[in-house]
Amino acid sequence: MRRLLAVFLLLISSSAAFAQFTDLQAMNELGGPQEFARRRAELGKQLKTGYTLLWARINEPEQLTYREDNDFYYFTGLQDPGAILLMNNETGHSILFEPIQAAREISLSGPNLLGLPEAQRKAYGYSQIFPLHDFESIMGGMFGDPAARELWVRAGFPDEVDGARTETAGDYAKQYSHPLGDPTPGDRSALKKLAERFPGLQLRDFTGIVDEMRNIKTPQEIAILRKNGKISAEALRRAMAKAKPGMFEYQVEAEARYWMTMNGAQGVAYPAIVGSGANSNRWHYFENRKQMQPNEIVVFDFGADLHHLAMDITRTFSVSGKFTPEQAKWYQVGLAAQKAIIAMLKPGNTYEDASAAGRKVFEQAGLESGYFGSRFPGHFVGLSTHDVKRPVGPVKKGQVVTIEPIIDFPDKQLHIRIEDTVLITDGEAEILSVGIPKEMAEVERLVGSEASK
Repeated sequence: MRRLLAVFLLLISSSAAFAQFTDLQAMNELGGPQEFARRRAELGKQLKTGYTLLWARINEPEQLTYREDNDFYYFTGLQDPGAILLMNNETGHSILFEPIQAAREISLSGPNLLGLPEAQRKAYGYSQIFPLHDFESIMGGMFGDPAARELWVRAGFPDEVDGARTETAGDYAKQYSHPLGDPTPGDRSALKKLAERFPGLQLRDFTGIVDEMRNIKTPQEIAILRKNGKISAEALRRAMAKAKPGMFEYQVEAEARYWMTMNGAQGVAYPAIVGSGANSNRWHYFENRKQMQPNEIVVFDFGADLHHLAMDITRTFSVSGKFTPEQAKWYQVGLAAQKAIIAMLKPGNTYEDASAAGRKVFEQAGLESGYFGSRFPGHFVGLSTHDVKRPVGPVKKGQVVTIEPIIDFPDKQLHIRIEDTVLITDGEAEILSVGIPKEMAEVERLVGSEASK
């Protein structure tokens, strides 16, 4: 019994070197505690008055690695379920509230910051940490009087690694409209509780200001995105080199996922899309259960999640290696349109200018609209695969955006999507996913080149 107790105590003490789910290496590679403090100071400077409240997710997702709420992570660098951060916007002073953990919870998952010795908390940049049960009394003392006090919160919708704020809004709508749905889904419950428990609050929304900050990537974020671009591109390249008729779609996914994990990715940016034949025309096809047949088009869309930053890459290929004449024709059109758009992605131009350049290629090939319509054929990338804001207006240095003009012929089981993630610089756009070929001849040489007989 004493030996078991000693082992139990050893587990607790040895696990205390690192916080529960917070990746200290990731925090440091993103600039360290001082960088997250700088972000909070910048937010406070823009909000000017009152207080800011940010909160982490409360529960861990089922059977998945814990990934923090994007906005909470952006300003704290922490991944601690149940944590709350309160900041004075005028002084920048922050208080962190965290759940008190039972000894068994610490032994199973490790301590949160509150469970660390005080000296070790400094490595994460937080000196004032209170138990979560103190939150109500401290808030009551600050906001309990009738005089309205400003509290800045995210009244807009949260985003996730594989979903934009607008997509979360759609998820909430399903809950609202379902007869058995949650009347206060996600963070709506937190907003309702704040208004009910502290009637003196004047709740104000910081979502737009946060989105402006997140839209321009920091030098540290750019370094991680470059690294992720290399990892993700090589993952797709290796999987395509193994692809051949008779393989199952999930086997292509497995080859890529293996490389991502082996090179330090904490997860994936979204479920892999490996759509062959008719499945290629399902833009967000995730089942990946079909056996691939000769000469079928395969749409392969996948990217890693590294240090809370996503990557998004798509390549289209014939599983037999050689495109049919019609497949080749439309592949060249899609590639030409993508290149035309990328060439316009530099400061001084607009996303509307870039979109028009790609639309012109489509129109010259006899496609009236394709995927274009009135929107840019792509999206911003960052903490979320579909990151905050839409690509409209001026092209700005530090933005990271995908380009994915789409050609889709469901009646022919033909879908062409060539997608890269690019960084906007002072000059030419930097293609972060350059490590995976997209020239048609190179793609044809790559597919199946390392397939086992």
